[in-house]
Amino acid sequence: MFMEESLQSSVLIVDDSVINTRVVTNMLADLGYKIHAAKDGLQALKLLTTFQPSVILMDITMPIMDGFECCRRIKQSASRAHIPVIFMSGSQDQRDITRATQVGGRGYLIKPINEEQLKSEVEFNMPWAEVS
Repeated sequence: MFMEESLQSSVLIVDDSVINTRVVTNMLADLGYKIHAAKDGLQALKLLTTFQPSVILMDITMPIMDGFECCRRIKQSASRAHIPVIFMSGSQDQRDITRATQVGGRGYLIKPINEEQLKSEVEFNMPWAEVS
């Protein structure tokens, strides 16, 4: 990873739990990404009109708009469809994991989040990771 690229890269964390957002932010802190946060899918969609993150980390169960619907809407937008969405959930239900893939998710992390898995998924889904 080139430090210059990581400084230009950003991660959007979409989770209604302030504690979960803080934990994930702390786990990613040493990678040098700019971190943005939204508390639900609707707020995430509004934020996406102002900037484009390199990767989105998305909780499934949230008020107002859940992660599945938010991801589906992101993938429907030509200007945002390329942004990788990695789901984060306490659910180990195969139906949720399958649905995450069906709506366009690129990964699925089970809470409590394993720091090494998180970093690996984020790094793997960064735009420059696809070039090499």
